[in-house]
Amino acid sequence: KLQFLYFIGLNMAMLLGIAVVAAVGRPNLLFMMADQMRWDVLGENGAGTPNLDRLAKEGVKFGKAYTSTPTCTPARAGILTGQKPWNHGMLGYGDIAPKYPVEMPVTLAAAGYSTHSIGKDHFGWNSSINDGVPHGYMTTMLYDGIETEIDEYNQWFDKQMPGMTPEEGWPTLDYNSWNGAAYALNESLHPTAWTGRLAVDFLDTAKQRLPGQNWFLKVSFHRPHSPYDPPARILNNVSAADLPPIRISTDGWDAPFKGVGCGPQDPE
Repeated sequence: KLQFLYFIGLNMAMLLGIAVVAAVGRPNLLFMMADQMRWDVLGENGAGTPNLDRLAKEGVKFGKAYTSTPTCTPARAGILTGQKPWNHGMLGYGDIAPKYPVEMPVTLAAAGYSTHSIGKDHFGWNSSINDGVPHGYMTTMLYDGIETEIDEYNQWFDKQMPGMTPEEGWPTLDYNSWNGAAYALNESLHPTAWTGRLAVDFLDTAKQRLPGQNWFLKVSFHRPHSPYDPPARILNNVSAADLPPIRISTDGWDAPFKGVGCGPQDPE
């Protein structure tokens, strides 16, 4: 998981290397996020994340920022609505509502922004039109990492690798496994690389596609959410000596998790 952040950070750095301020004076808005990334996974804490470290050094790092909910879809509902879980209604994992009274992309559109999303939304899937629920985004290019969704990444992958599925990139893992392995296919096919390329293309062509218009772009990387499948060149560049020591229970608190593929004591 730690090694994968270098890969994600590299894609983020490419995006920030492109100017995002419109000529009319109002800023364009680039919002980047990664799934299941710990707050302390930065170079200063031993992780190999030079590009993320650069963002922290040249920008602002909030050392005491907290989320009202650290869980998957409730957290995404919070970002979408600006509300606490007691107000948006998701106290635990579940399906995001099809629509909310206030949604960030809708508010930005009302202010004159063209709104777009690339990567993971996890907003739900409309099977009748075979597309994600937009929640105010004018365009979406999705990779939610959900097997039942034939989203844009899956459609693209099928064209690149006919007869194969994206899951063949991590044949020994699954979407919630605790183990890790190098990505088994060419790195260019990885969901992180796909998301980064689309985002860079958007930034490169925004002036031509959206002349004179301000835009808001959300770039949401699925990883380092499992499967933990960084490219081999990154995984092989990290030795066991570079990693923090494994912490093992001394009082038995982890007993319920033994035998379910979880943690260093598991026989598998």
